[in-house]
Amino acid sequence: MKAAMYGRVSTDAQAEKYGIPSQVEALKKRCQEKGWETVPDGGREAFIDDGYSGSELDRPALNRVRELARKGLVDVVLAYDPDRLSRKLSHQMLLADEFEREGVKLEFITQEVGDSPEHRMFFNMRGVFAEYEREKIRERTVRGAREKARQGKVVNPRAAPYGYAYDTHRQTLVEDPEKAEVVRFMFHTFAREGLSLERLAATLNRLGLRSPGGGRWRASTLGAMLRHEVYTGRLHQFRYRNAEPKKGRMSRAGAKTSRVLRPREEWLTVSVEPLVAQEVFDAVQRRLEKNLEMARRNTRHEYLLCGLLFCGRCGGRMGGHRCRDTAFYRCNHKKKGDLVPAPGGGYAPCTGPEVKAGAVESVVWETVTGLVRDPEFLVTELRKRNEGSSETRQMLEKELGLCSERLGEFPGEEQRLVEGYRKGLYPDFMMREEMDRLRQEQTSLEKRRKELESRLSLLALSGAQEAQARALAARIGKNLDELSFNQRQELLRLLVEKVYYRETELEISTIIPLSGEMCQLHPLPRRGPGGW
Repeated sequence: MKAAMYGRVSTDAQAEKYGIPSQVEALKKRCQEKGWETVPDGGREAFIDDGYSGSELDRPALNRVRELARKGLVDVVLAYDPDRLSRKLSHQMLLADEFEREGVKLEFITQEVGDSPEHRMFFNMRGVFAEYEREKIRERTVRGAREKARQGKVVNPRAAPYGYAYDTHRQTLVEDPEKAEVVRFMFHTFAREGLSLERLAATLNRLGLRSPGGGRWRASTLGAMLRHEVYTGRLHQFRYRNAEPKKGRMSRAGAKTSRVLRPREEWLTVSVEPLVAQEVFDAVQRRLEKNLEMARRNTRHEYLLCGLLFCGRCGGRMGGHRCRDTAFYRCNHKKKGDLVPAPGGGYAPCTGPEVKAGAVESVVWETVTGLVRDPEFLVTELRKRNEGSSETRQMLEKELGLCSERLGEFPGEEQRLVEGYRKGLYPDFMMREEMDRLRQEQTSLEKRRKELESRLSLLALSGAQEAQARALAARIGKNLDELSFNQRQELLRLLVEKVYYRETELEISTIIPLSGEMCQLHPLPRRGPGGW
């Protein structure tokens, strides 16, 4: 008779109790006693699943044993114990029935499996106890991990995102100095420059900074990182739970769970070292929201406050609409009765009034441009942002340093290309392509370096420069009325966070400076009989 010897361990703790060598030794001894011929698994004398859970049925070595049984190439499947075969009773019964159907005998070292009802009952009881033990181990593991998280420790060392390293002694996340600087540069540049994610990725790639995966930066990677709250010092653990797979979703054998986001109140949050200030993180979230809204903007008609105007009654966004020749804004919740709580319970559509586009747009435009036209206000804000300890100066100097460092690498790269070409390592076309790429990158970086040097040279405001700033404000004030619609809309998006409409007044929340907000109320004309 031909026998397939099967062994399995899933953890270090199990390795101590059911070590692979000891299992194989016992299996070989039993085969010698019975006079069975062992069937090898390639170059190994036994079929071994090392590091696979007993709760999963899809295991490489076990699958090979089942395939041999289906082909009639083995007569006996021998394992050390039923829980080595599987820790689930349903899986044990499925395998026992499958082997019996193929005429293959299933045997174990620790117990006999006969055809009598008593033997089958004892086999099933062992399966019940094995499954119970597995669930107890899992329950103790989860409980211990939760207690560890309640003590402020990081449960999963692999949870360290880009910019952090795992401190095994303190069991928490600590700053990785080099990568943390990249994270700070990323956040401040995105908030300050008003870039899109694609342009931010291009900036990081141009500076030669490596992404978390070691390749080029991509917009999707940056979008996830810029929304990650861990950079403000809060790491959320136990955010997901296992659940049944979604309806109609195909899953392979053994993989019968999917991950579902838990309610926020069930998360366990621990404190770690923050890499960016909360106000910078909030500014980045506002910029991401605005970029998203701009991507969804209504392009059929021109609405100056598209994405900026909100309903003062329910807080919902107000969208631009047109009725014949009249443009107006209306709360998006007016036709959605499941979003606004009603006074008597339940939900109802928003009852906030509509507002004529011309009335609200003129008030917002005049208010915001009044700030820009004020020379003293402009000089005061420039002083705040140009102080020696300001984050604006630090980030500009950081980017300038990276530009200079990258520019210093080009001569060496060109020299290596030339040497490789001389040795015949590169064909002509590849040499030309690489040299063109280096020169284009060098030209772009040199241009950016000049821009940064120019901006840094203007940070220390002298008396003459303050006079120039005032003159600039005067020129801006003259040209504001000549801006196109797109230019005016972009100016508002740069300066305004939100505008709330409350029937007879507007609340304008501006983003000047980055760390603070100014809210001003401006009365609107009362609506007439026509509804406006």
